[in-house]
Amino acid sequence: MLGIEQKKGDPDRLCGHIIAYAKIVPAGNVDRGSFPFADLVHNGLLVVRGDFEGNETIKNFMQNKFGTSVKDGISEIIDRIHEQGGELPEGIDPDELREKMDEFANMEVIPVPAKIIRAESEEQLLKENADIYYIGKFTGMSQVHLCITSLPIFYQAQYREQQTAQSQEYINEILAQIEGDDAGIKKTEDDFLPVGTLDTFMGNLYELLNKKVVPFLLYQVQDELGYRAGFERFRDFMSSYSPASDVDSVDAAIRALRADEDDKTARARLELLCKKMSAIYHEKFEDVPELAKRLAELDSGNAGISDAAR
Repeated sequence: MLGIEQKKGDPDRLCGHIIAYAKIVPAGNVDRGSFPFADLVHNGLLVVRGDFEGNETIKNFMQNKFGTSVKDGISEIIDRIHEQGGELPEGIDPDELREKMDEFANMEVIPVPAKIIRAESEEQLLKENADIYYIGKFTGMSQVHLCITSLPIFYQAQYREQQTAQSQEYINEILAQIEGDDAGIKKTEDDFLPVGTLDTFMGNLYELLNKKVVPFLLYQVQDELGYRAGFERFRDFMSSYSPASDVDSVDAAIRALRADEDDKTARARLELLCKKMSAIYHEKFEDVPELAKRLAELDSGNAGISDAAR
């Protein structure tokens, strides 16, 4: 749009951090030092950075409310609902939750200005962890300054719009799980994945993988087309998970077991992958290095099967 090129990032999933830059090409023999704003240019680049990822989010509120990981907290609430015959635990008011969540989702946003930064090169900029935009070449500093400082405001609006949509989905999923029948856990037609994605899932991921997803894909899907369709649904469900290579590894391990159910290495690898994905999802990051190490040892053949899967 308007000659602006997104060099890095996903326009449909903005991360909240923007870098915008332009290349400055002085016209003719005009002395660069006489340009307005010329001292803001470094190595022919004018660059701004904006960080708009808010701290006061619905997930922060939920974490403060339950004093634990948001996902684990909701899982605990659901378990307690079952234990108490469908009644909400004492002190949990769904109307209060809804009101507070709606307040966060519809929070008014005051635009935050971006900051001009120095960059040694375009290559250096592209290594940054941000949504990165190139707005083109300019000879007039006044024009480029206007353009490059306006883009972050537009970016903020788009980012907040995406956050609002995600927040509403998050609200609906939580309240459905708390208030709905059978804790509101809605199932898909094949009953191996809940509706939504990993971002809205609130249960125990390891149990979902171990008791639902793996058995369904491993034993219940008979033909290759059915397996592919089922696994693509699982891939979509896990779309926000990182590293995505773990999902590919799950595919490879399940395929190996479908071909030979006695493949102990594939079974051990699948077990470790499920544990690793669950640890990352439930923010038990202290468990991840050991699981990653066991996977690496298994791949190199340096670990026994029983040790790898324990």
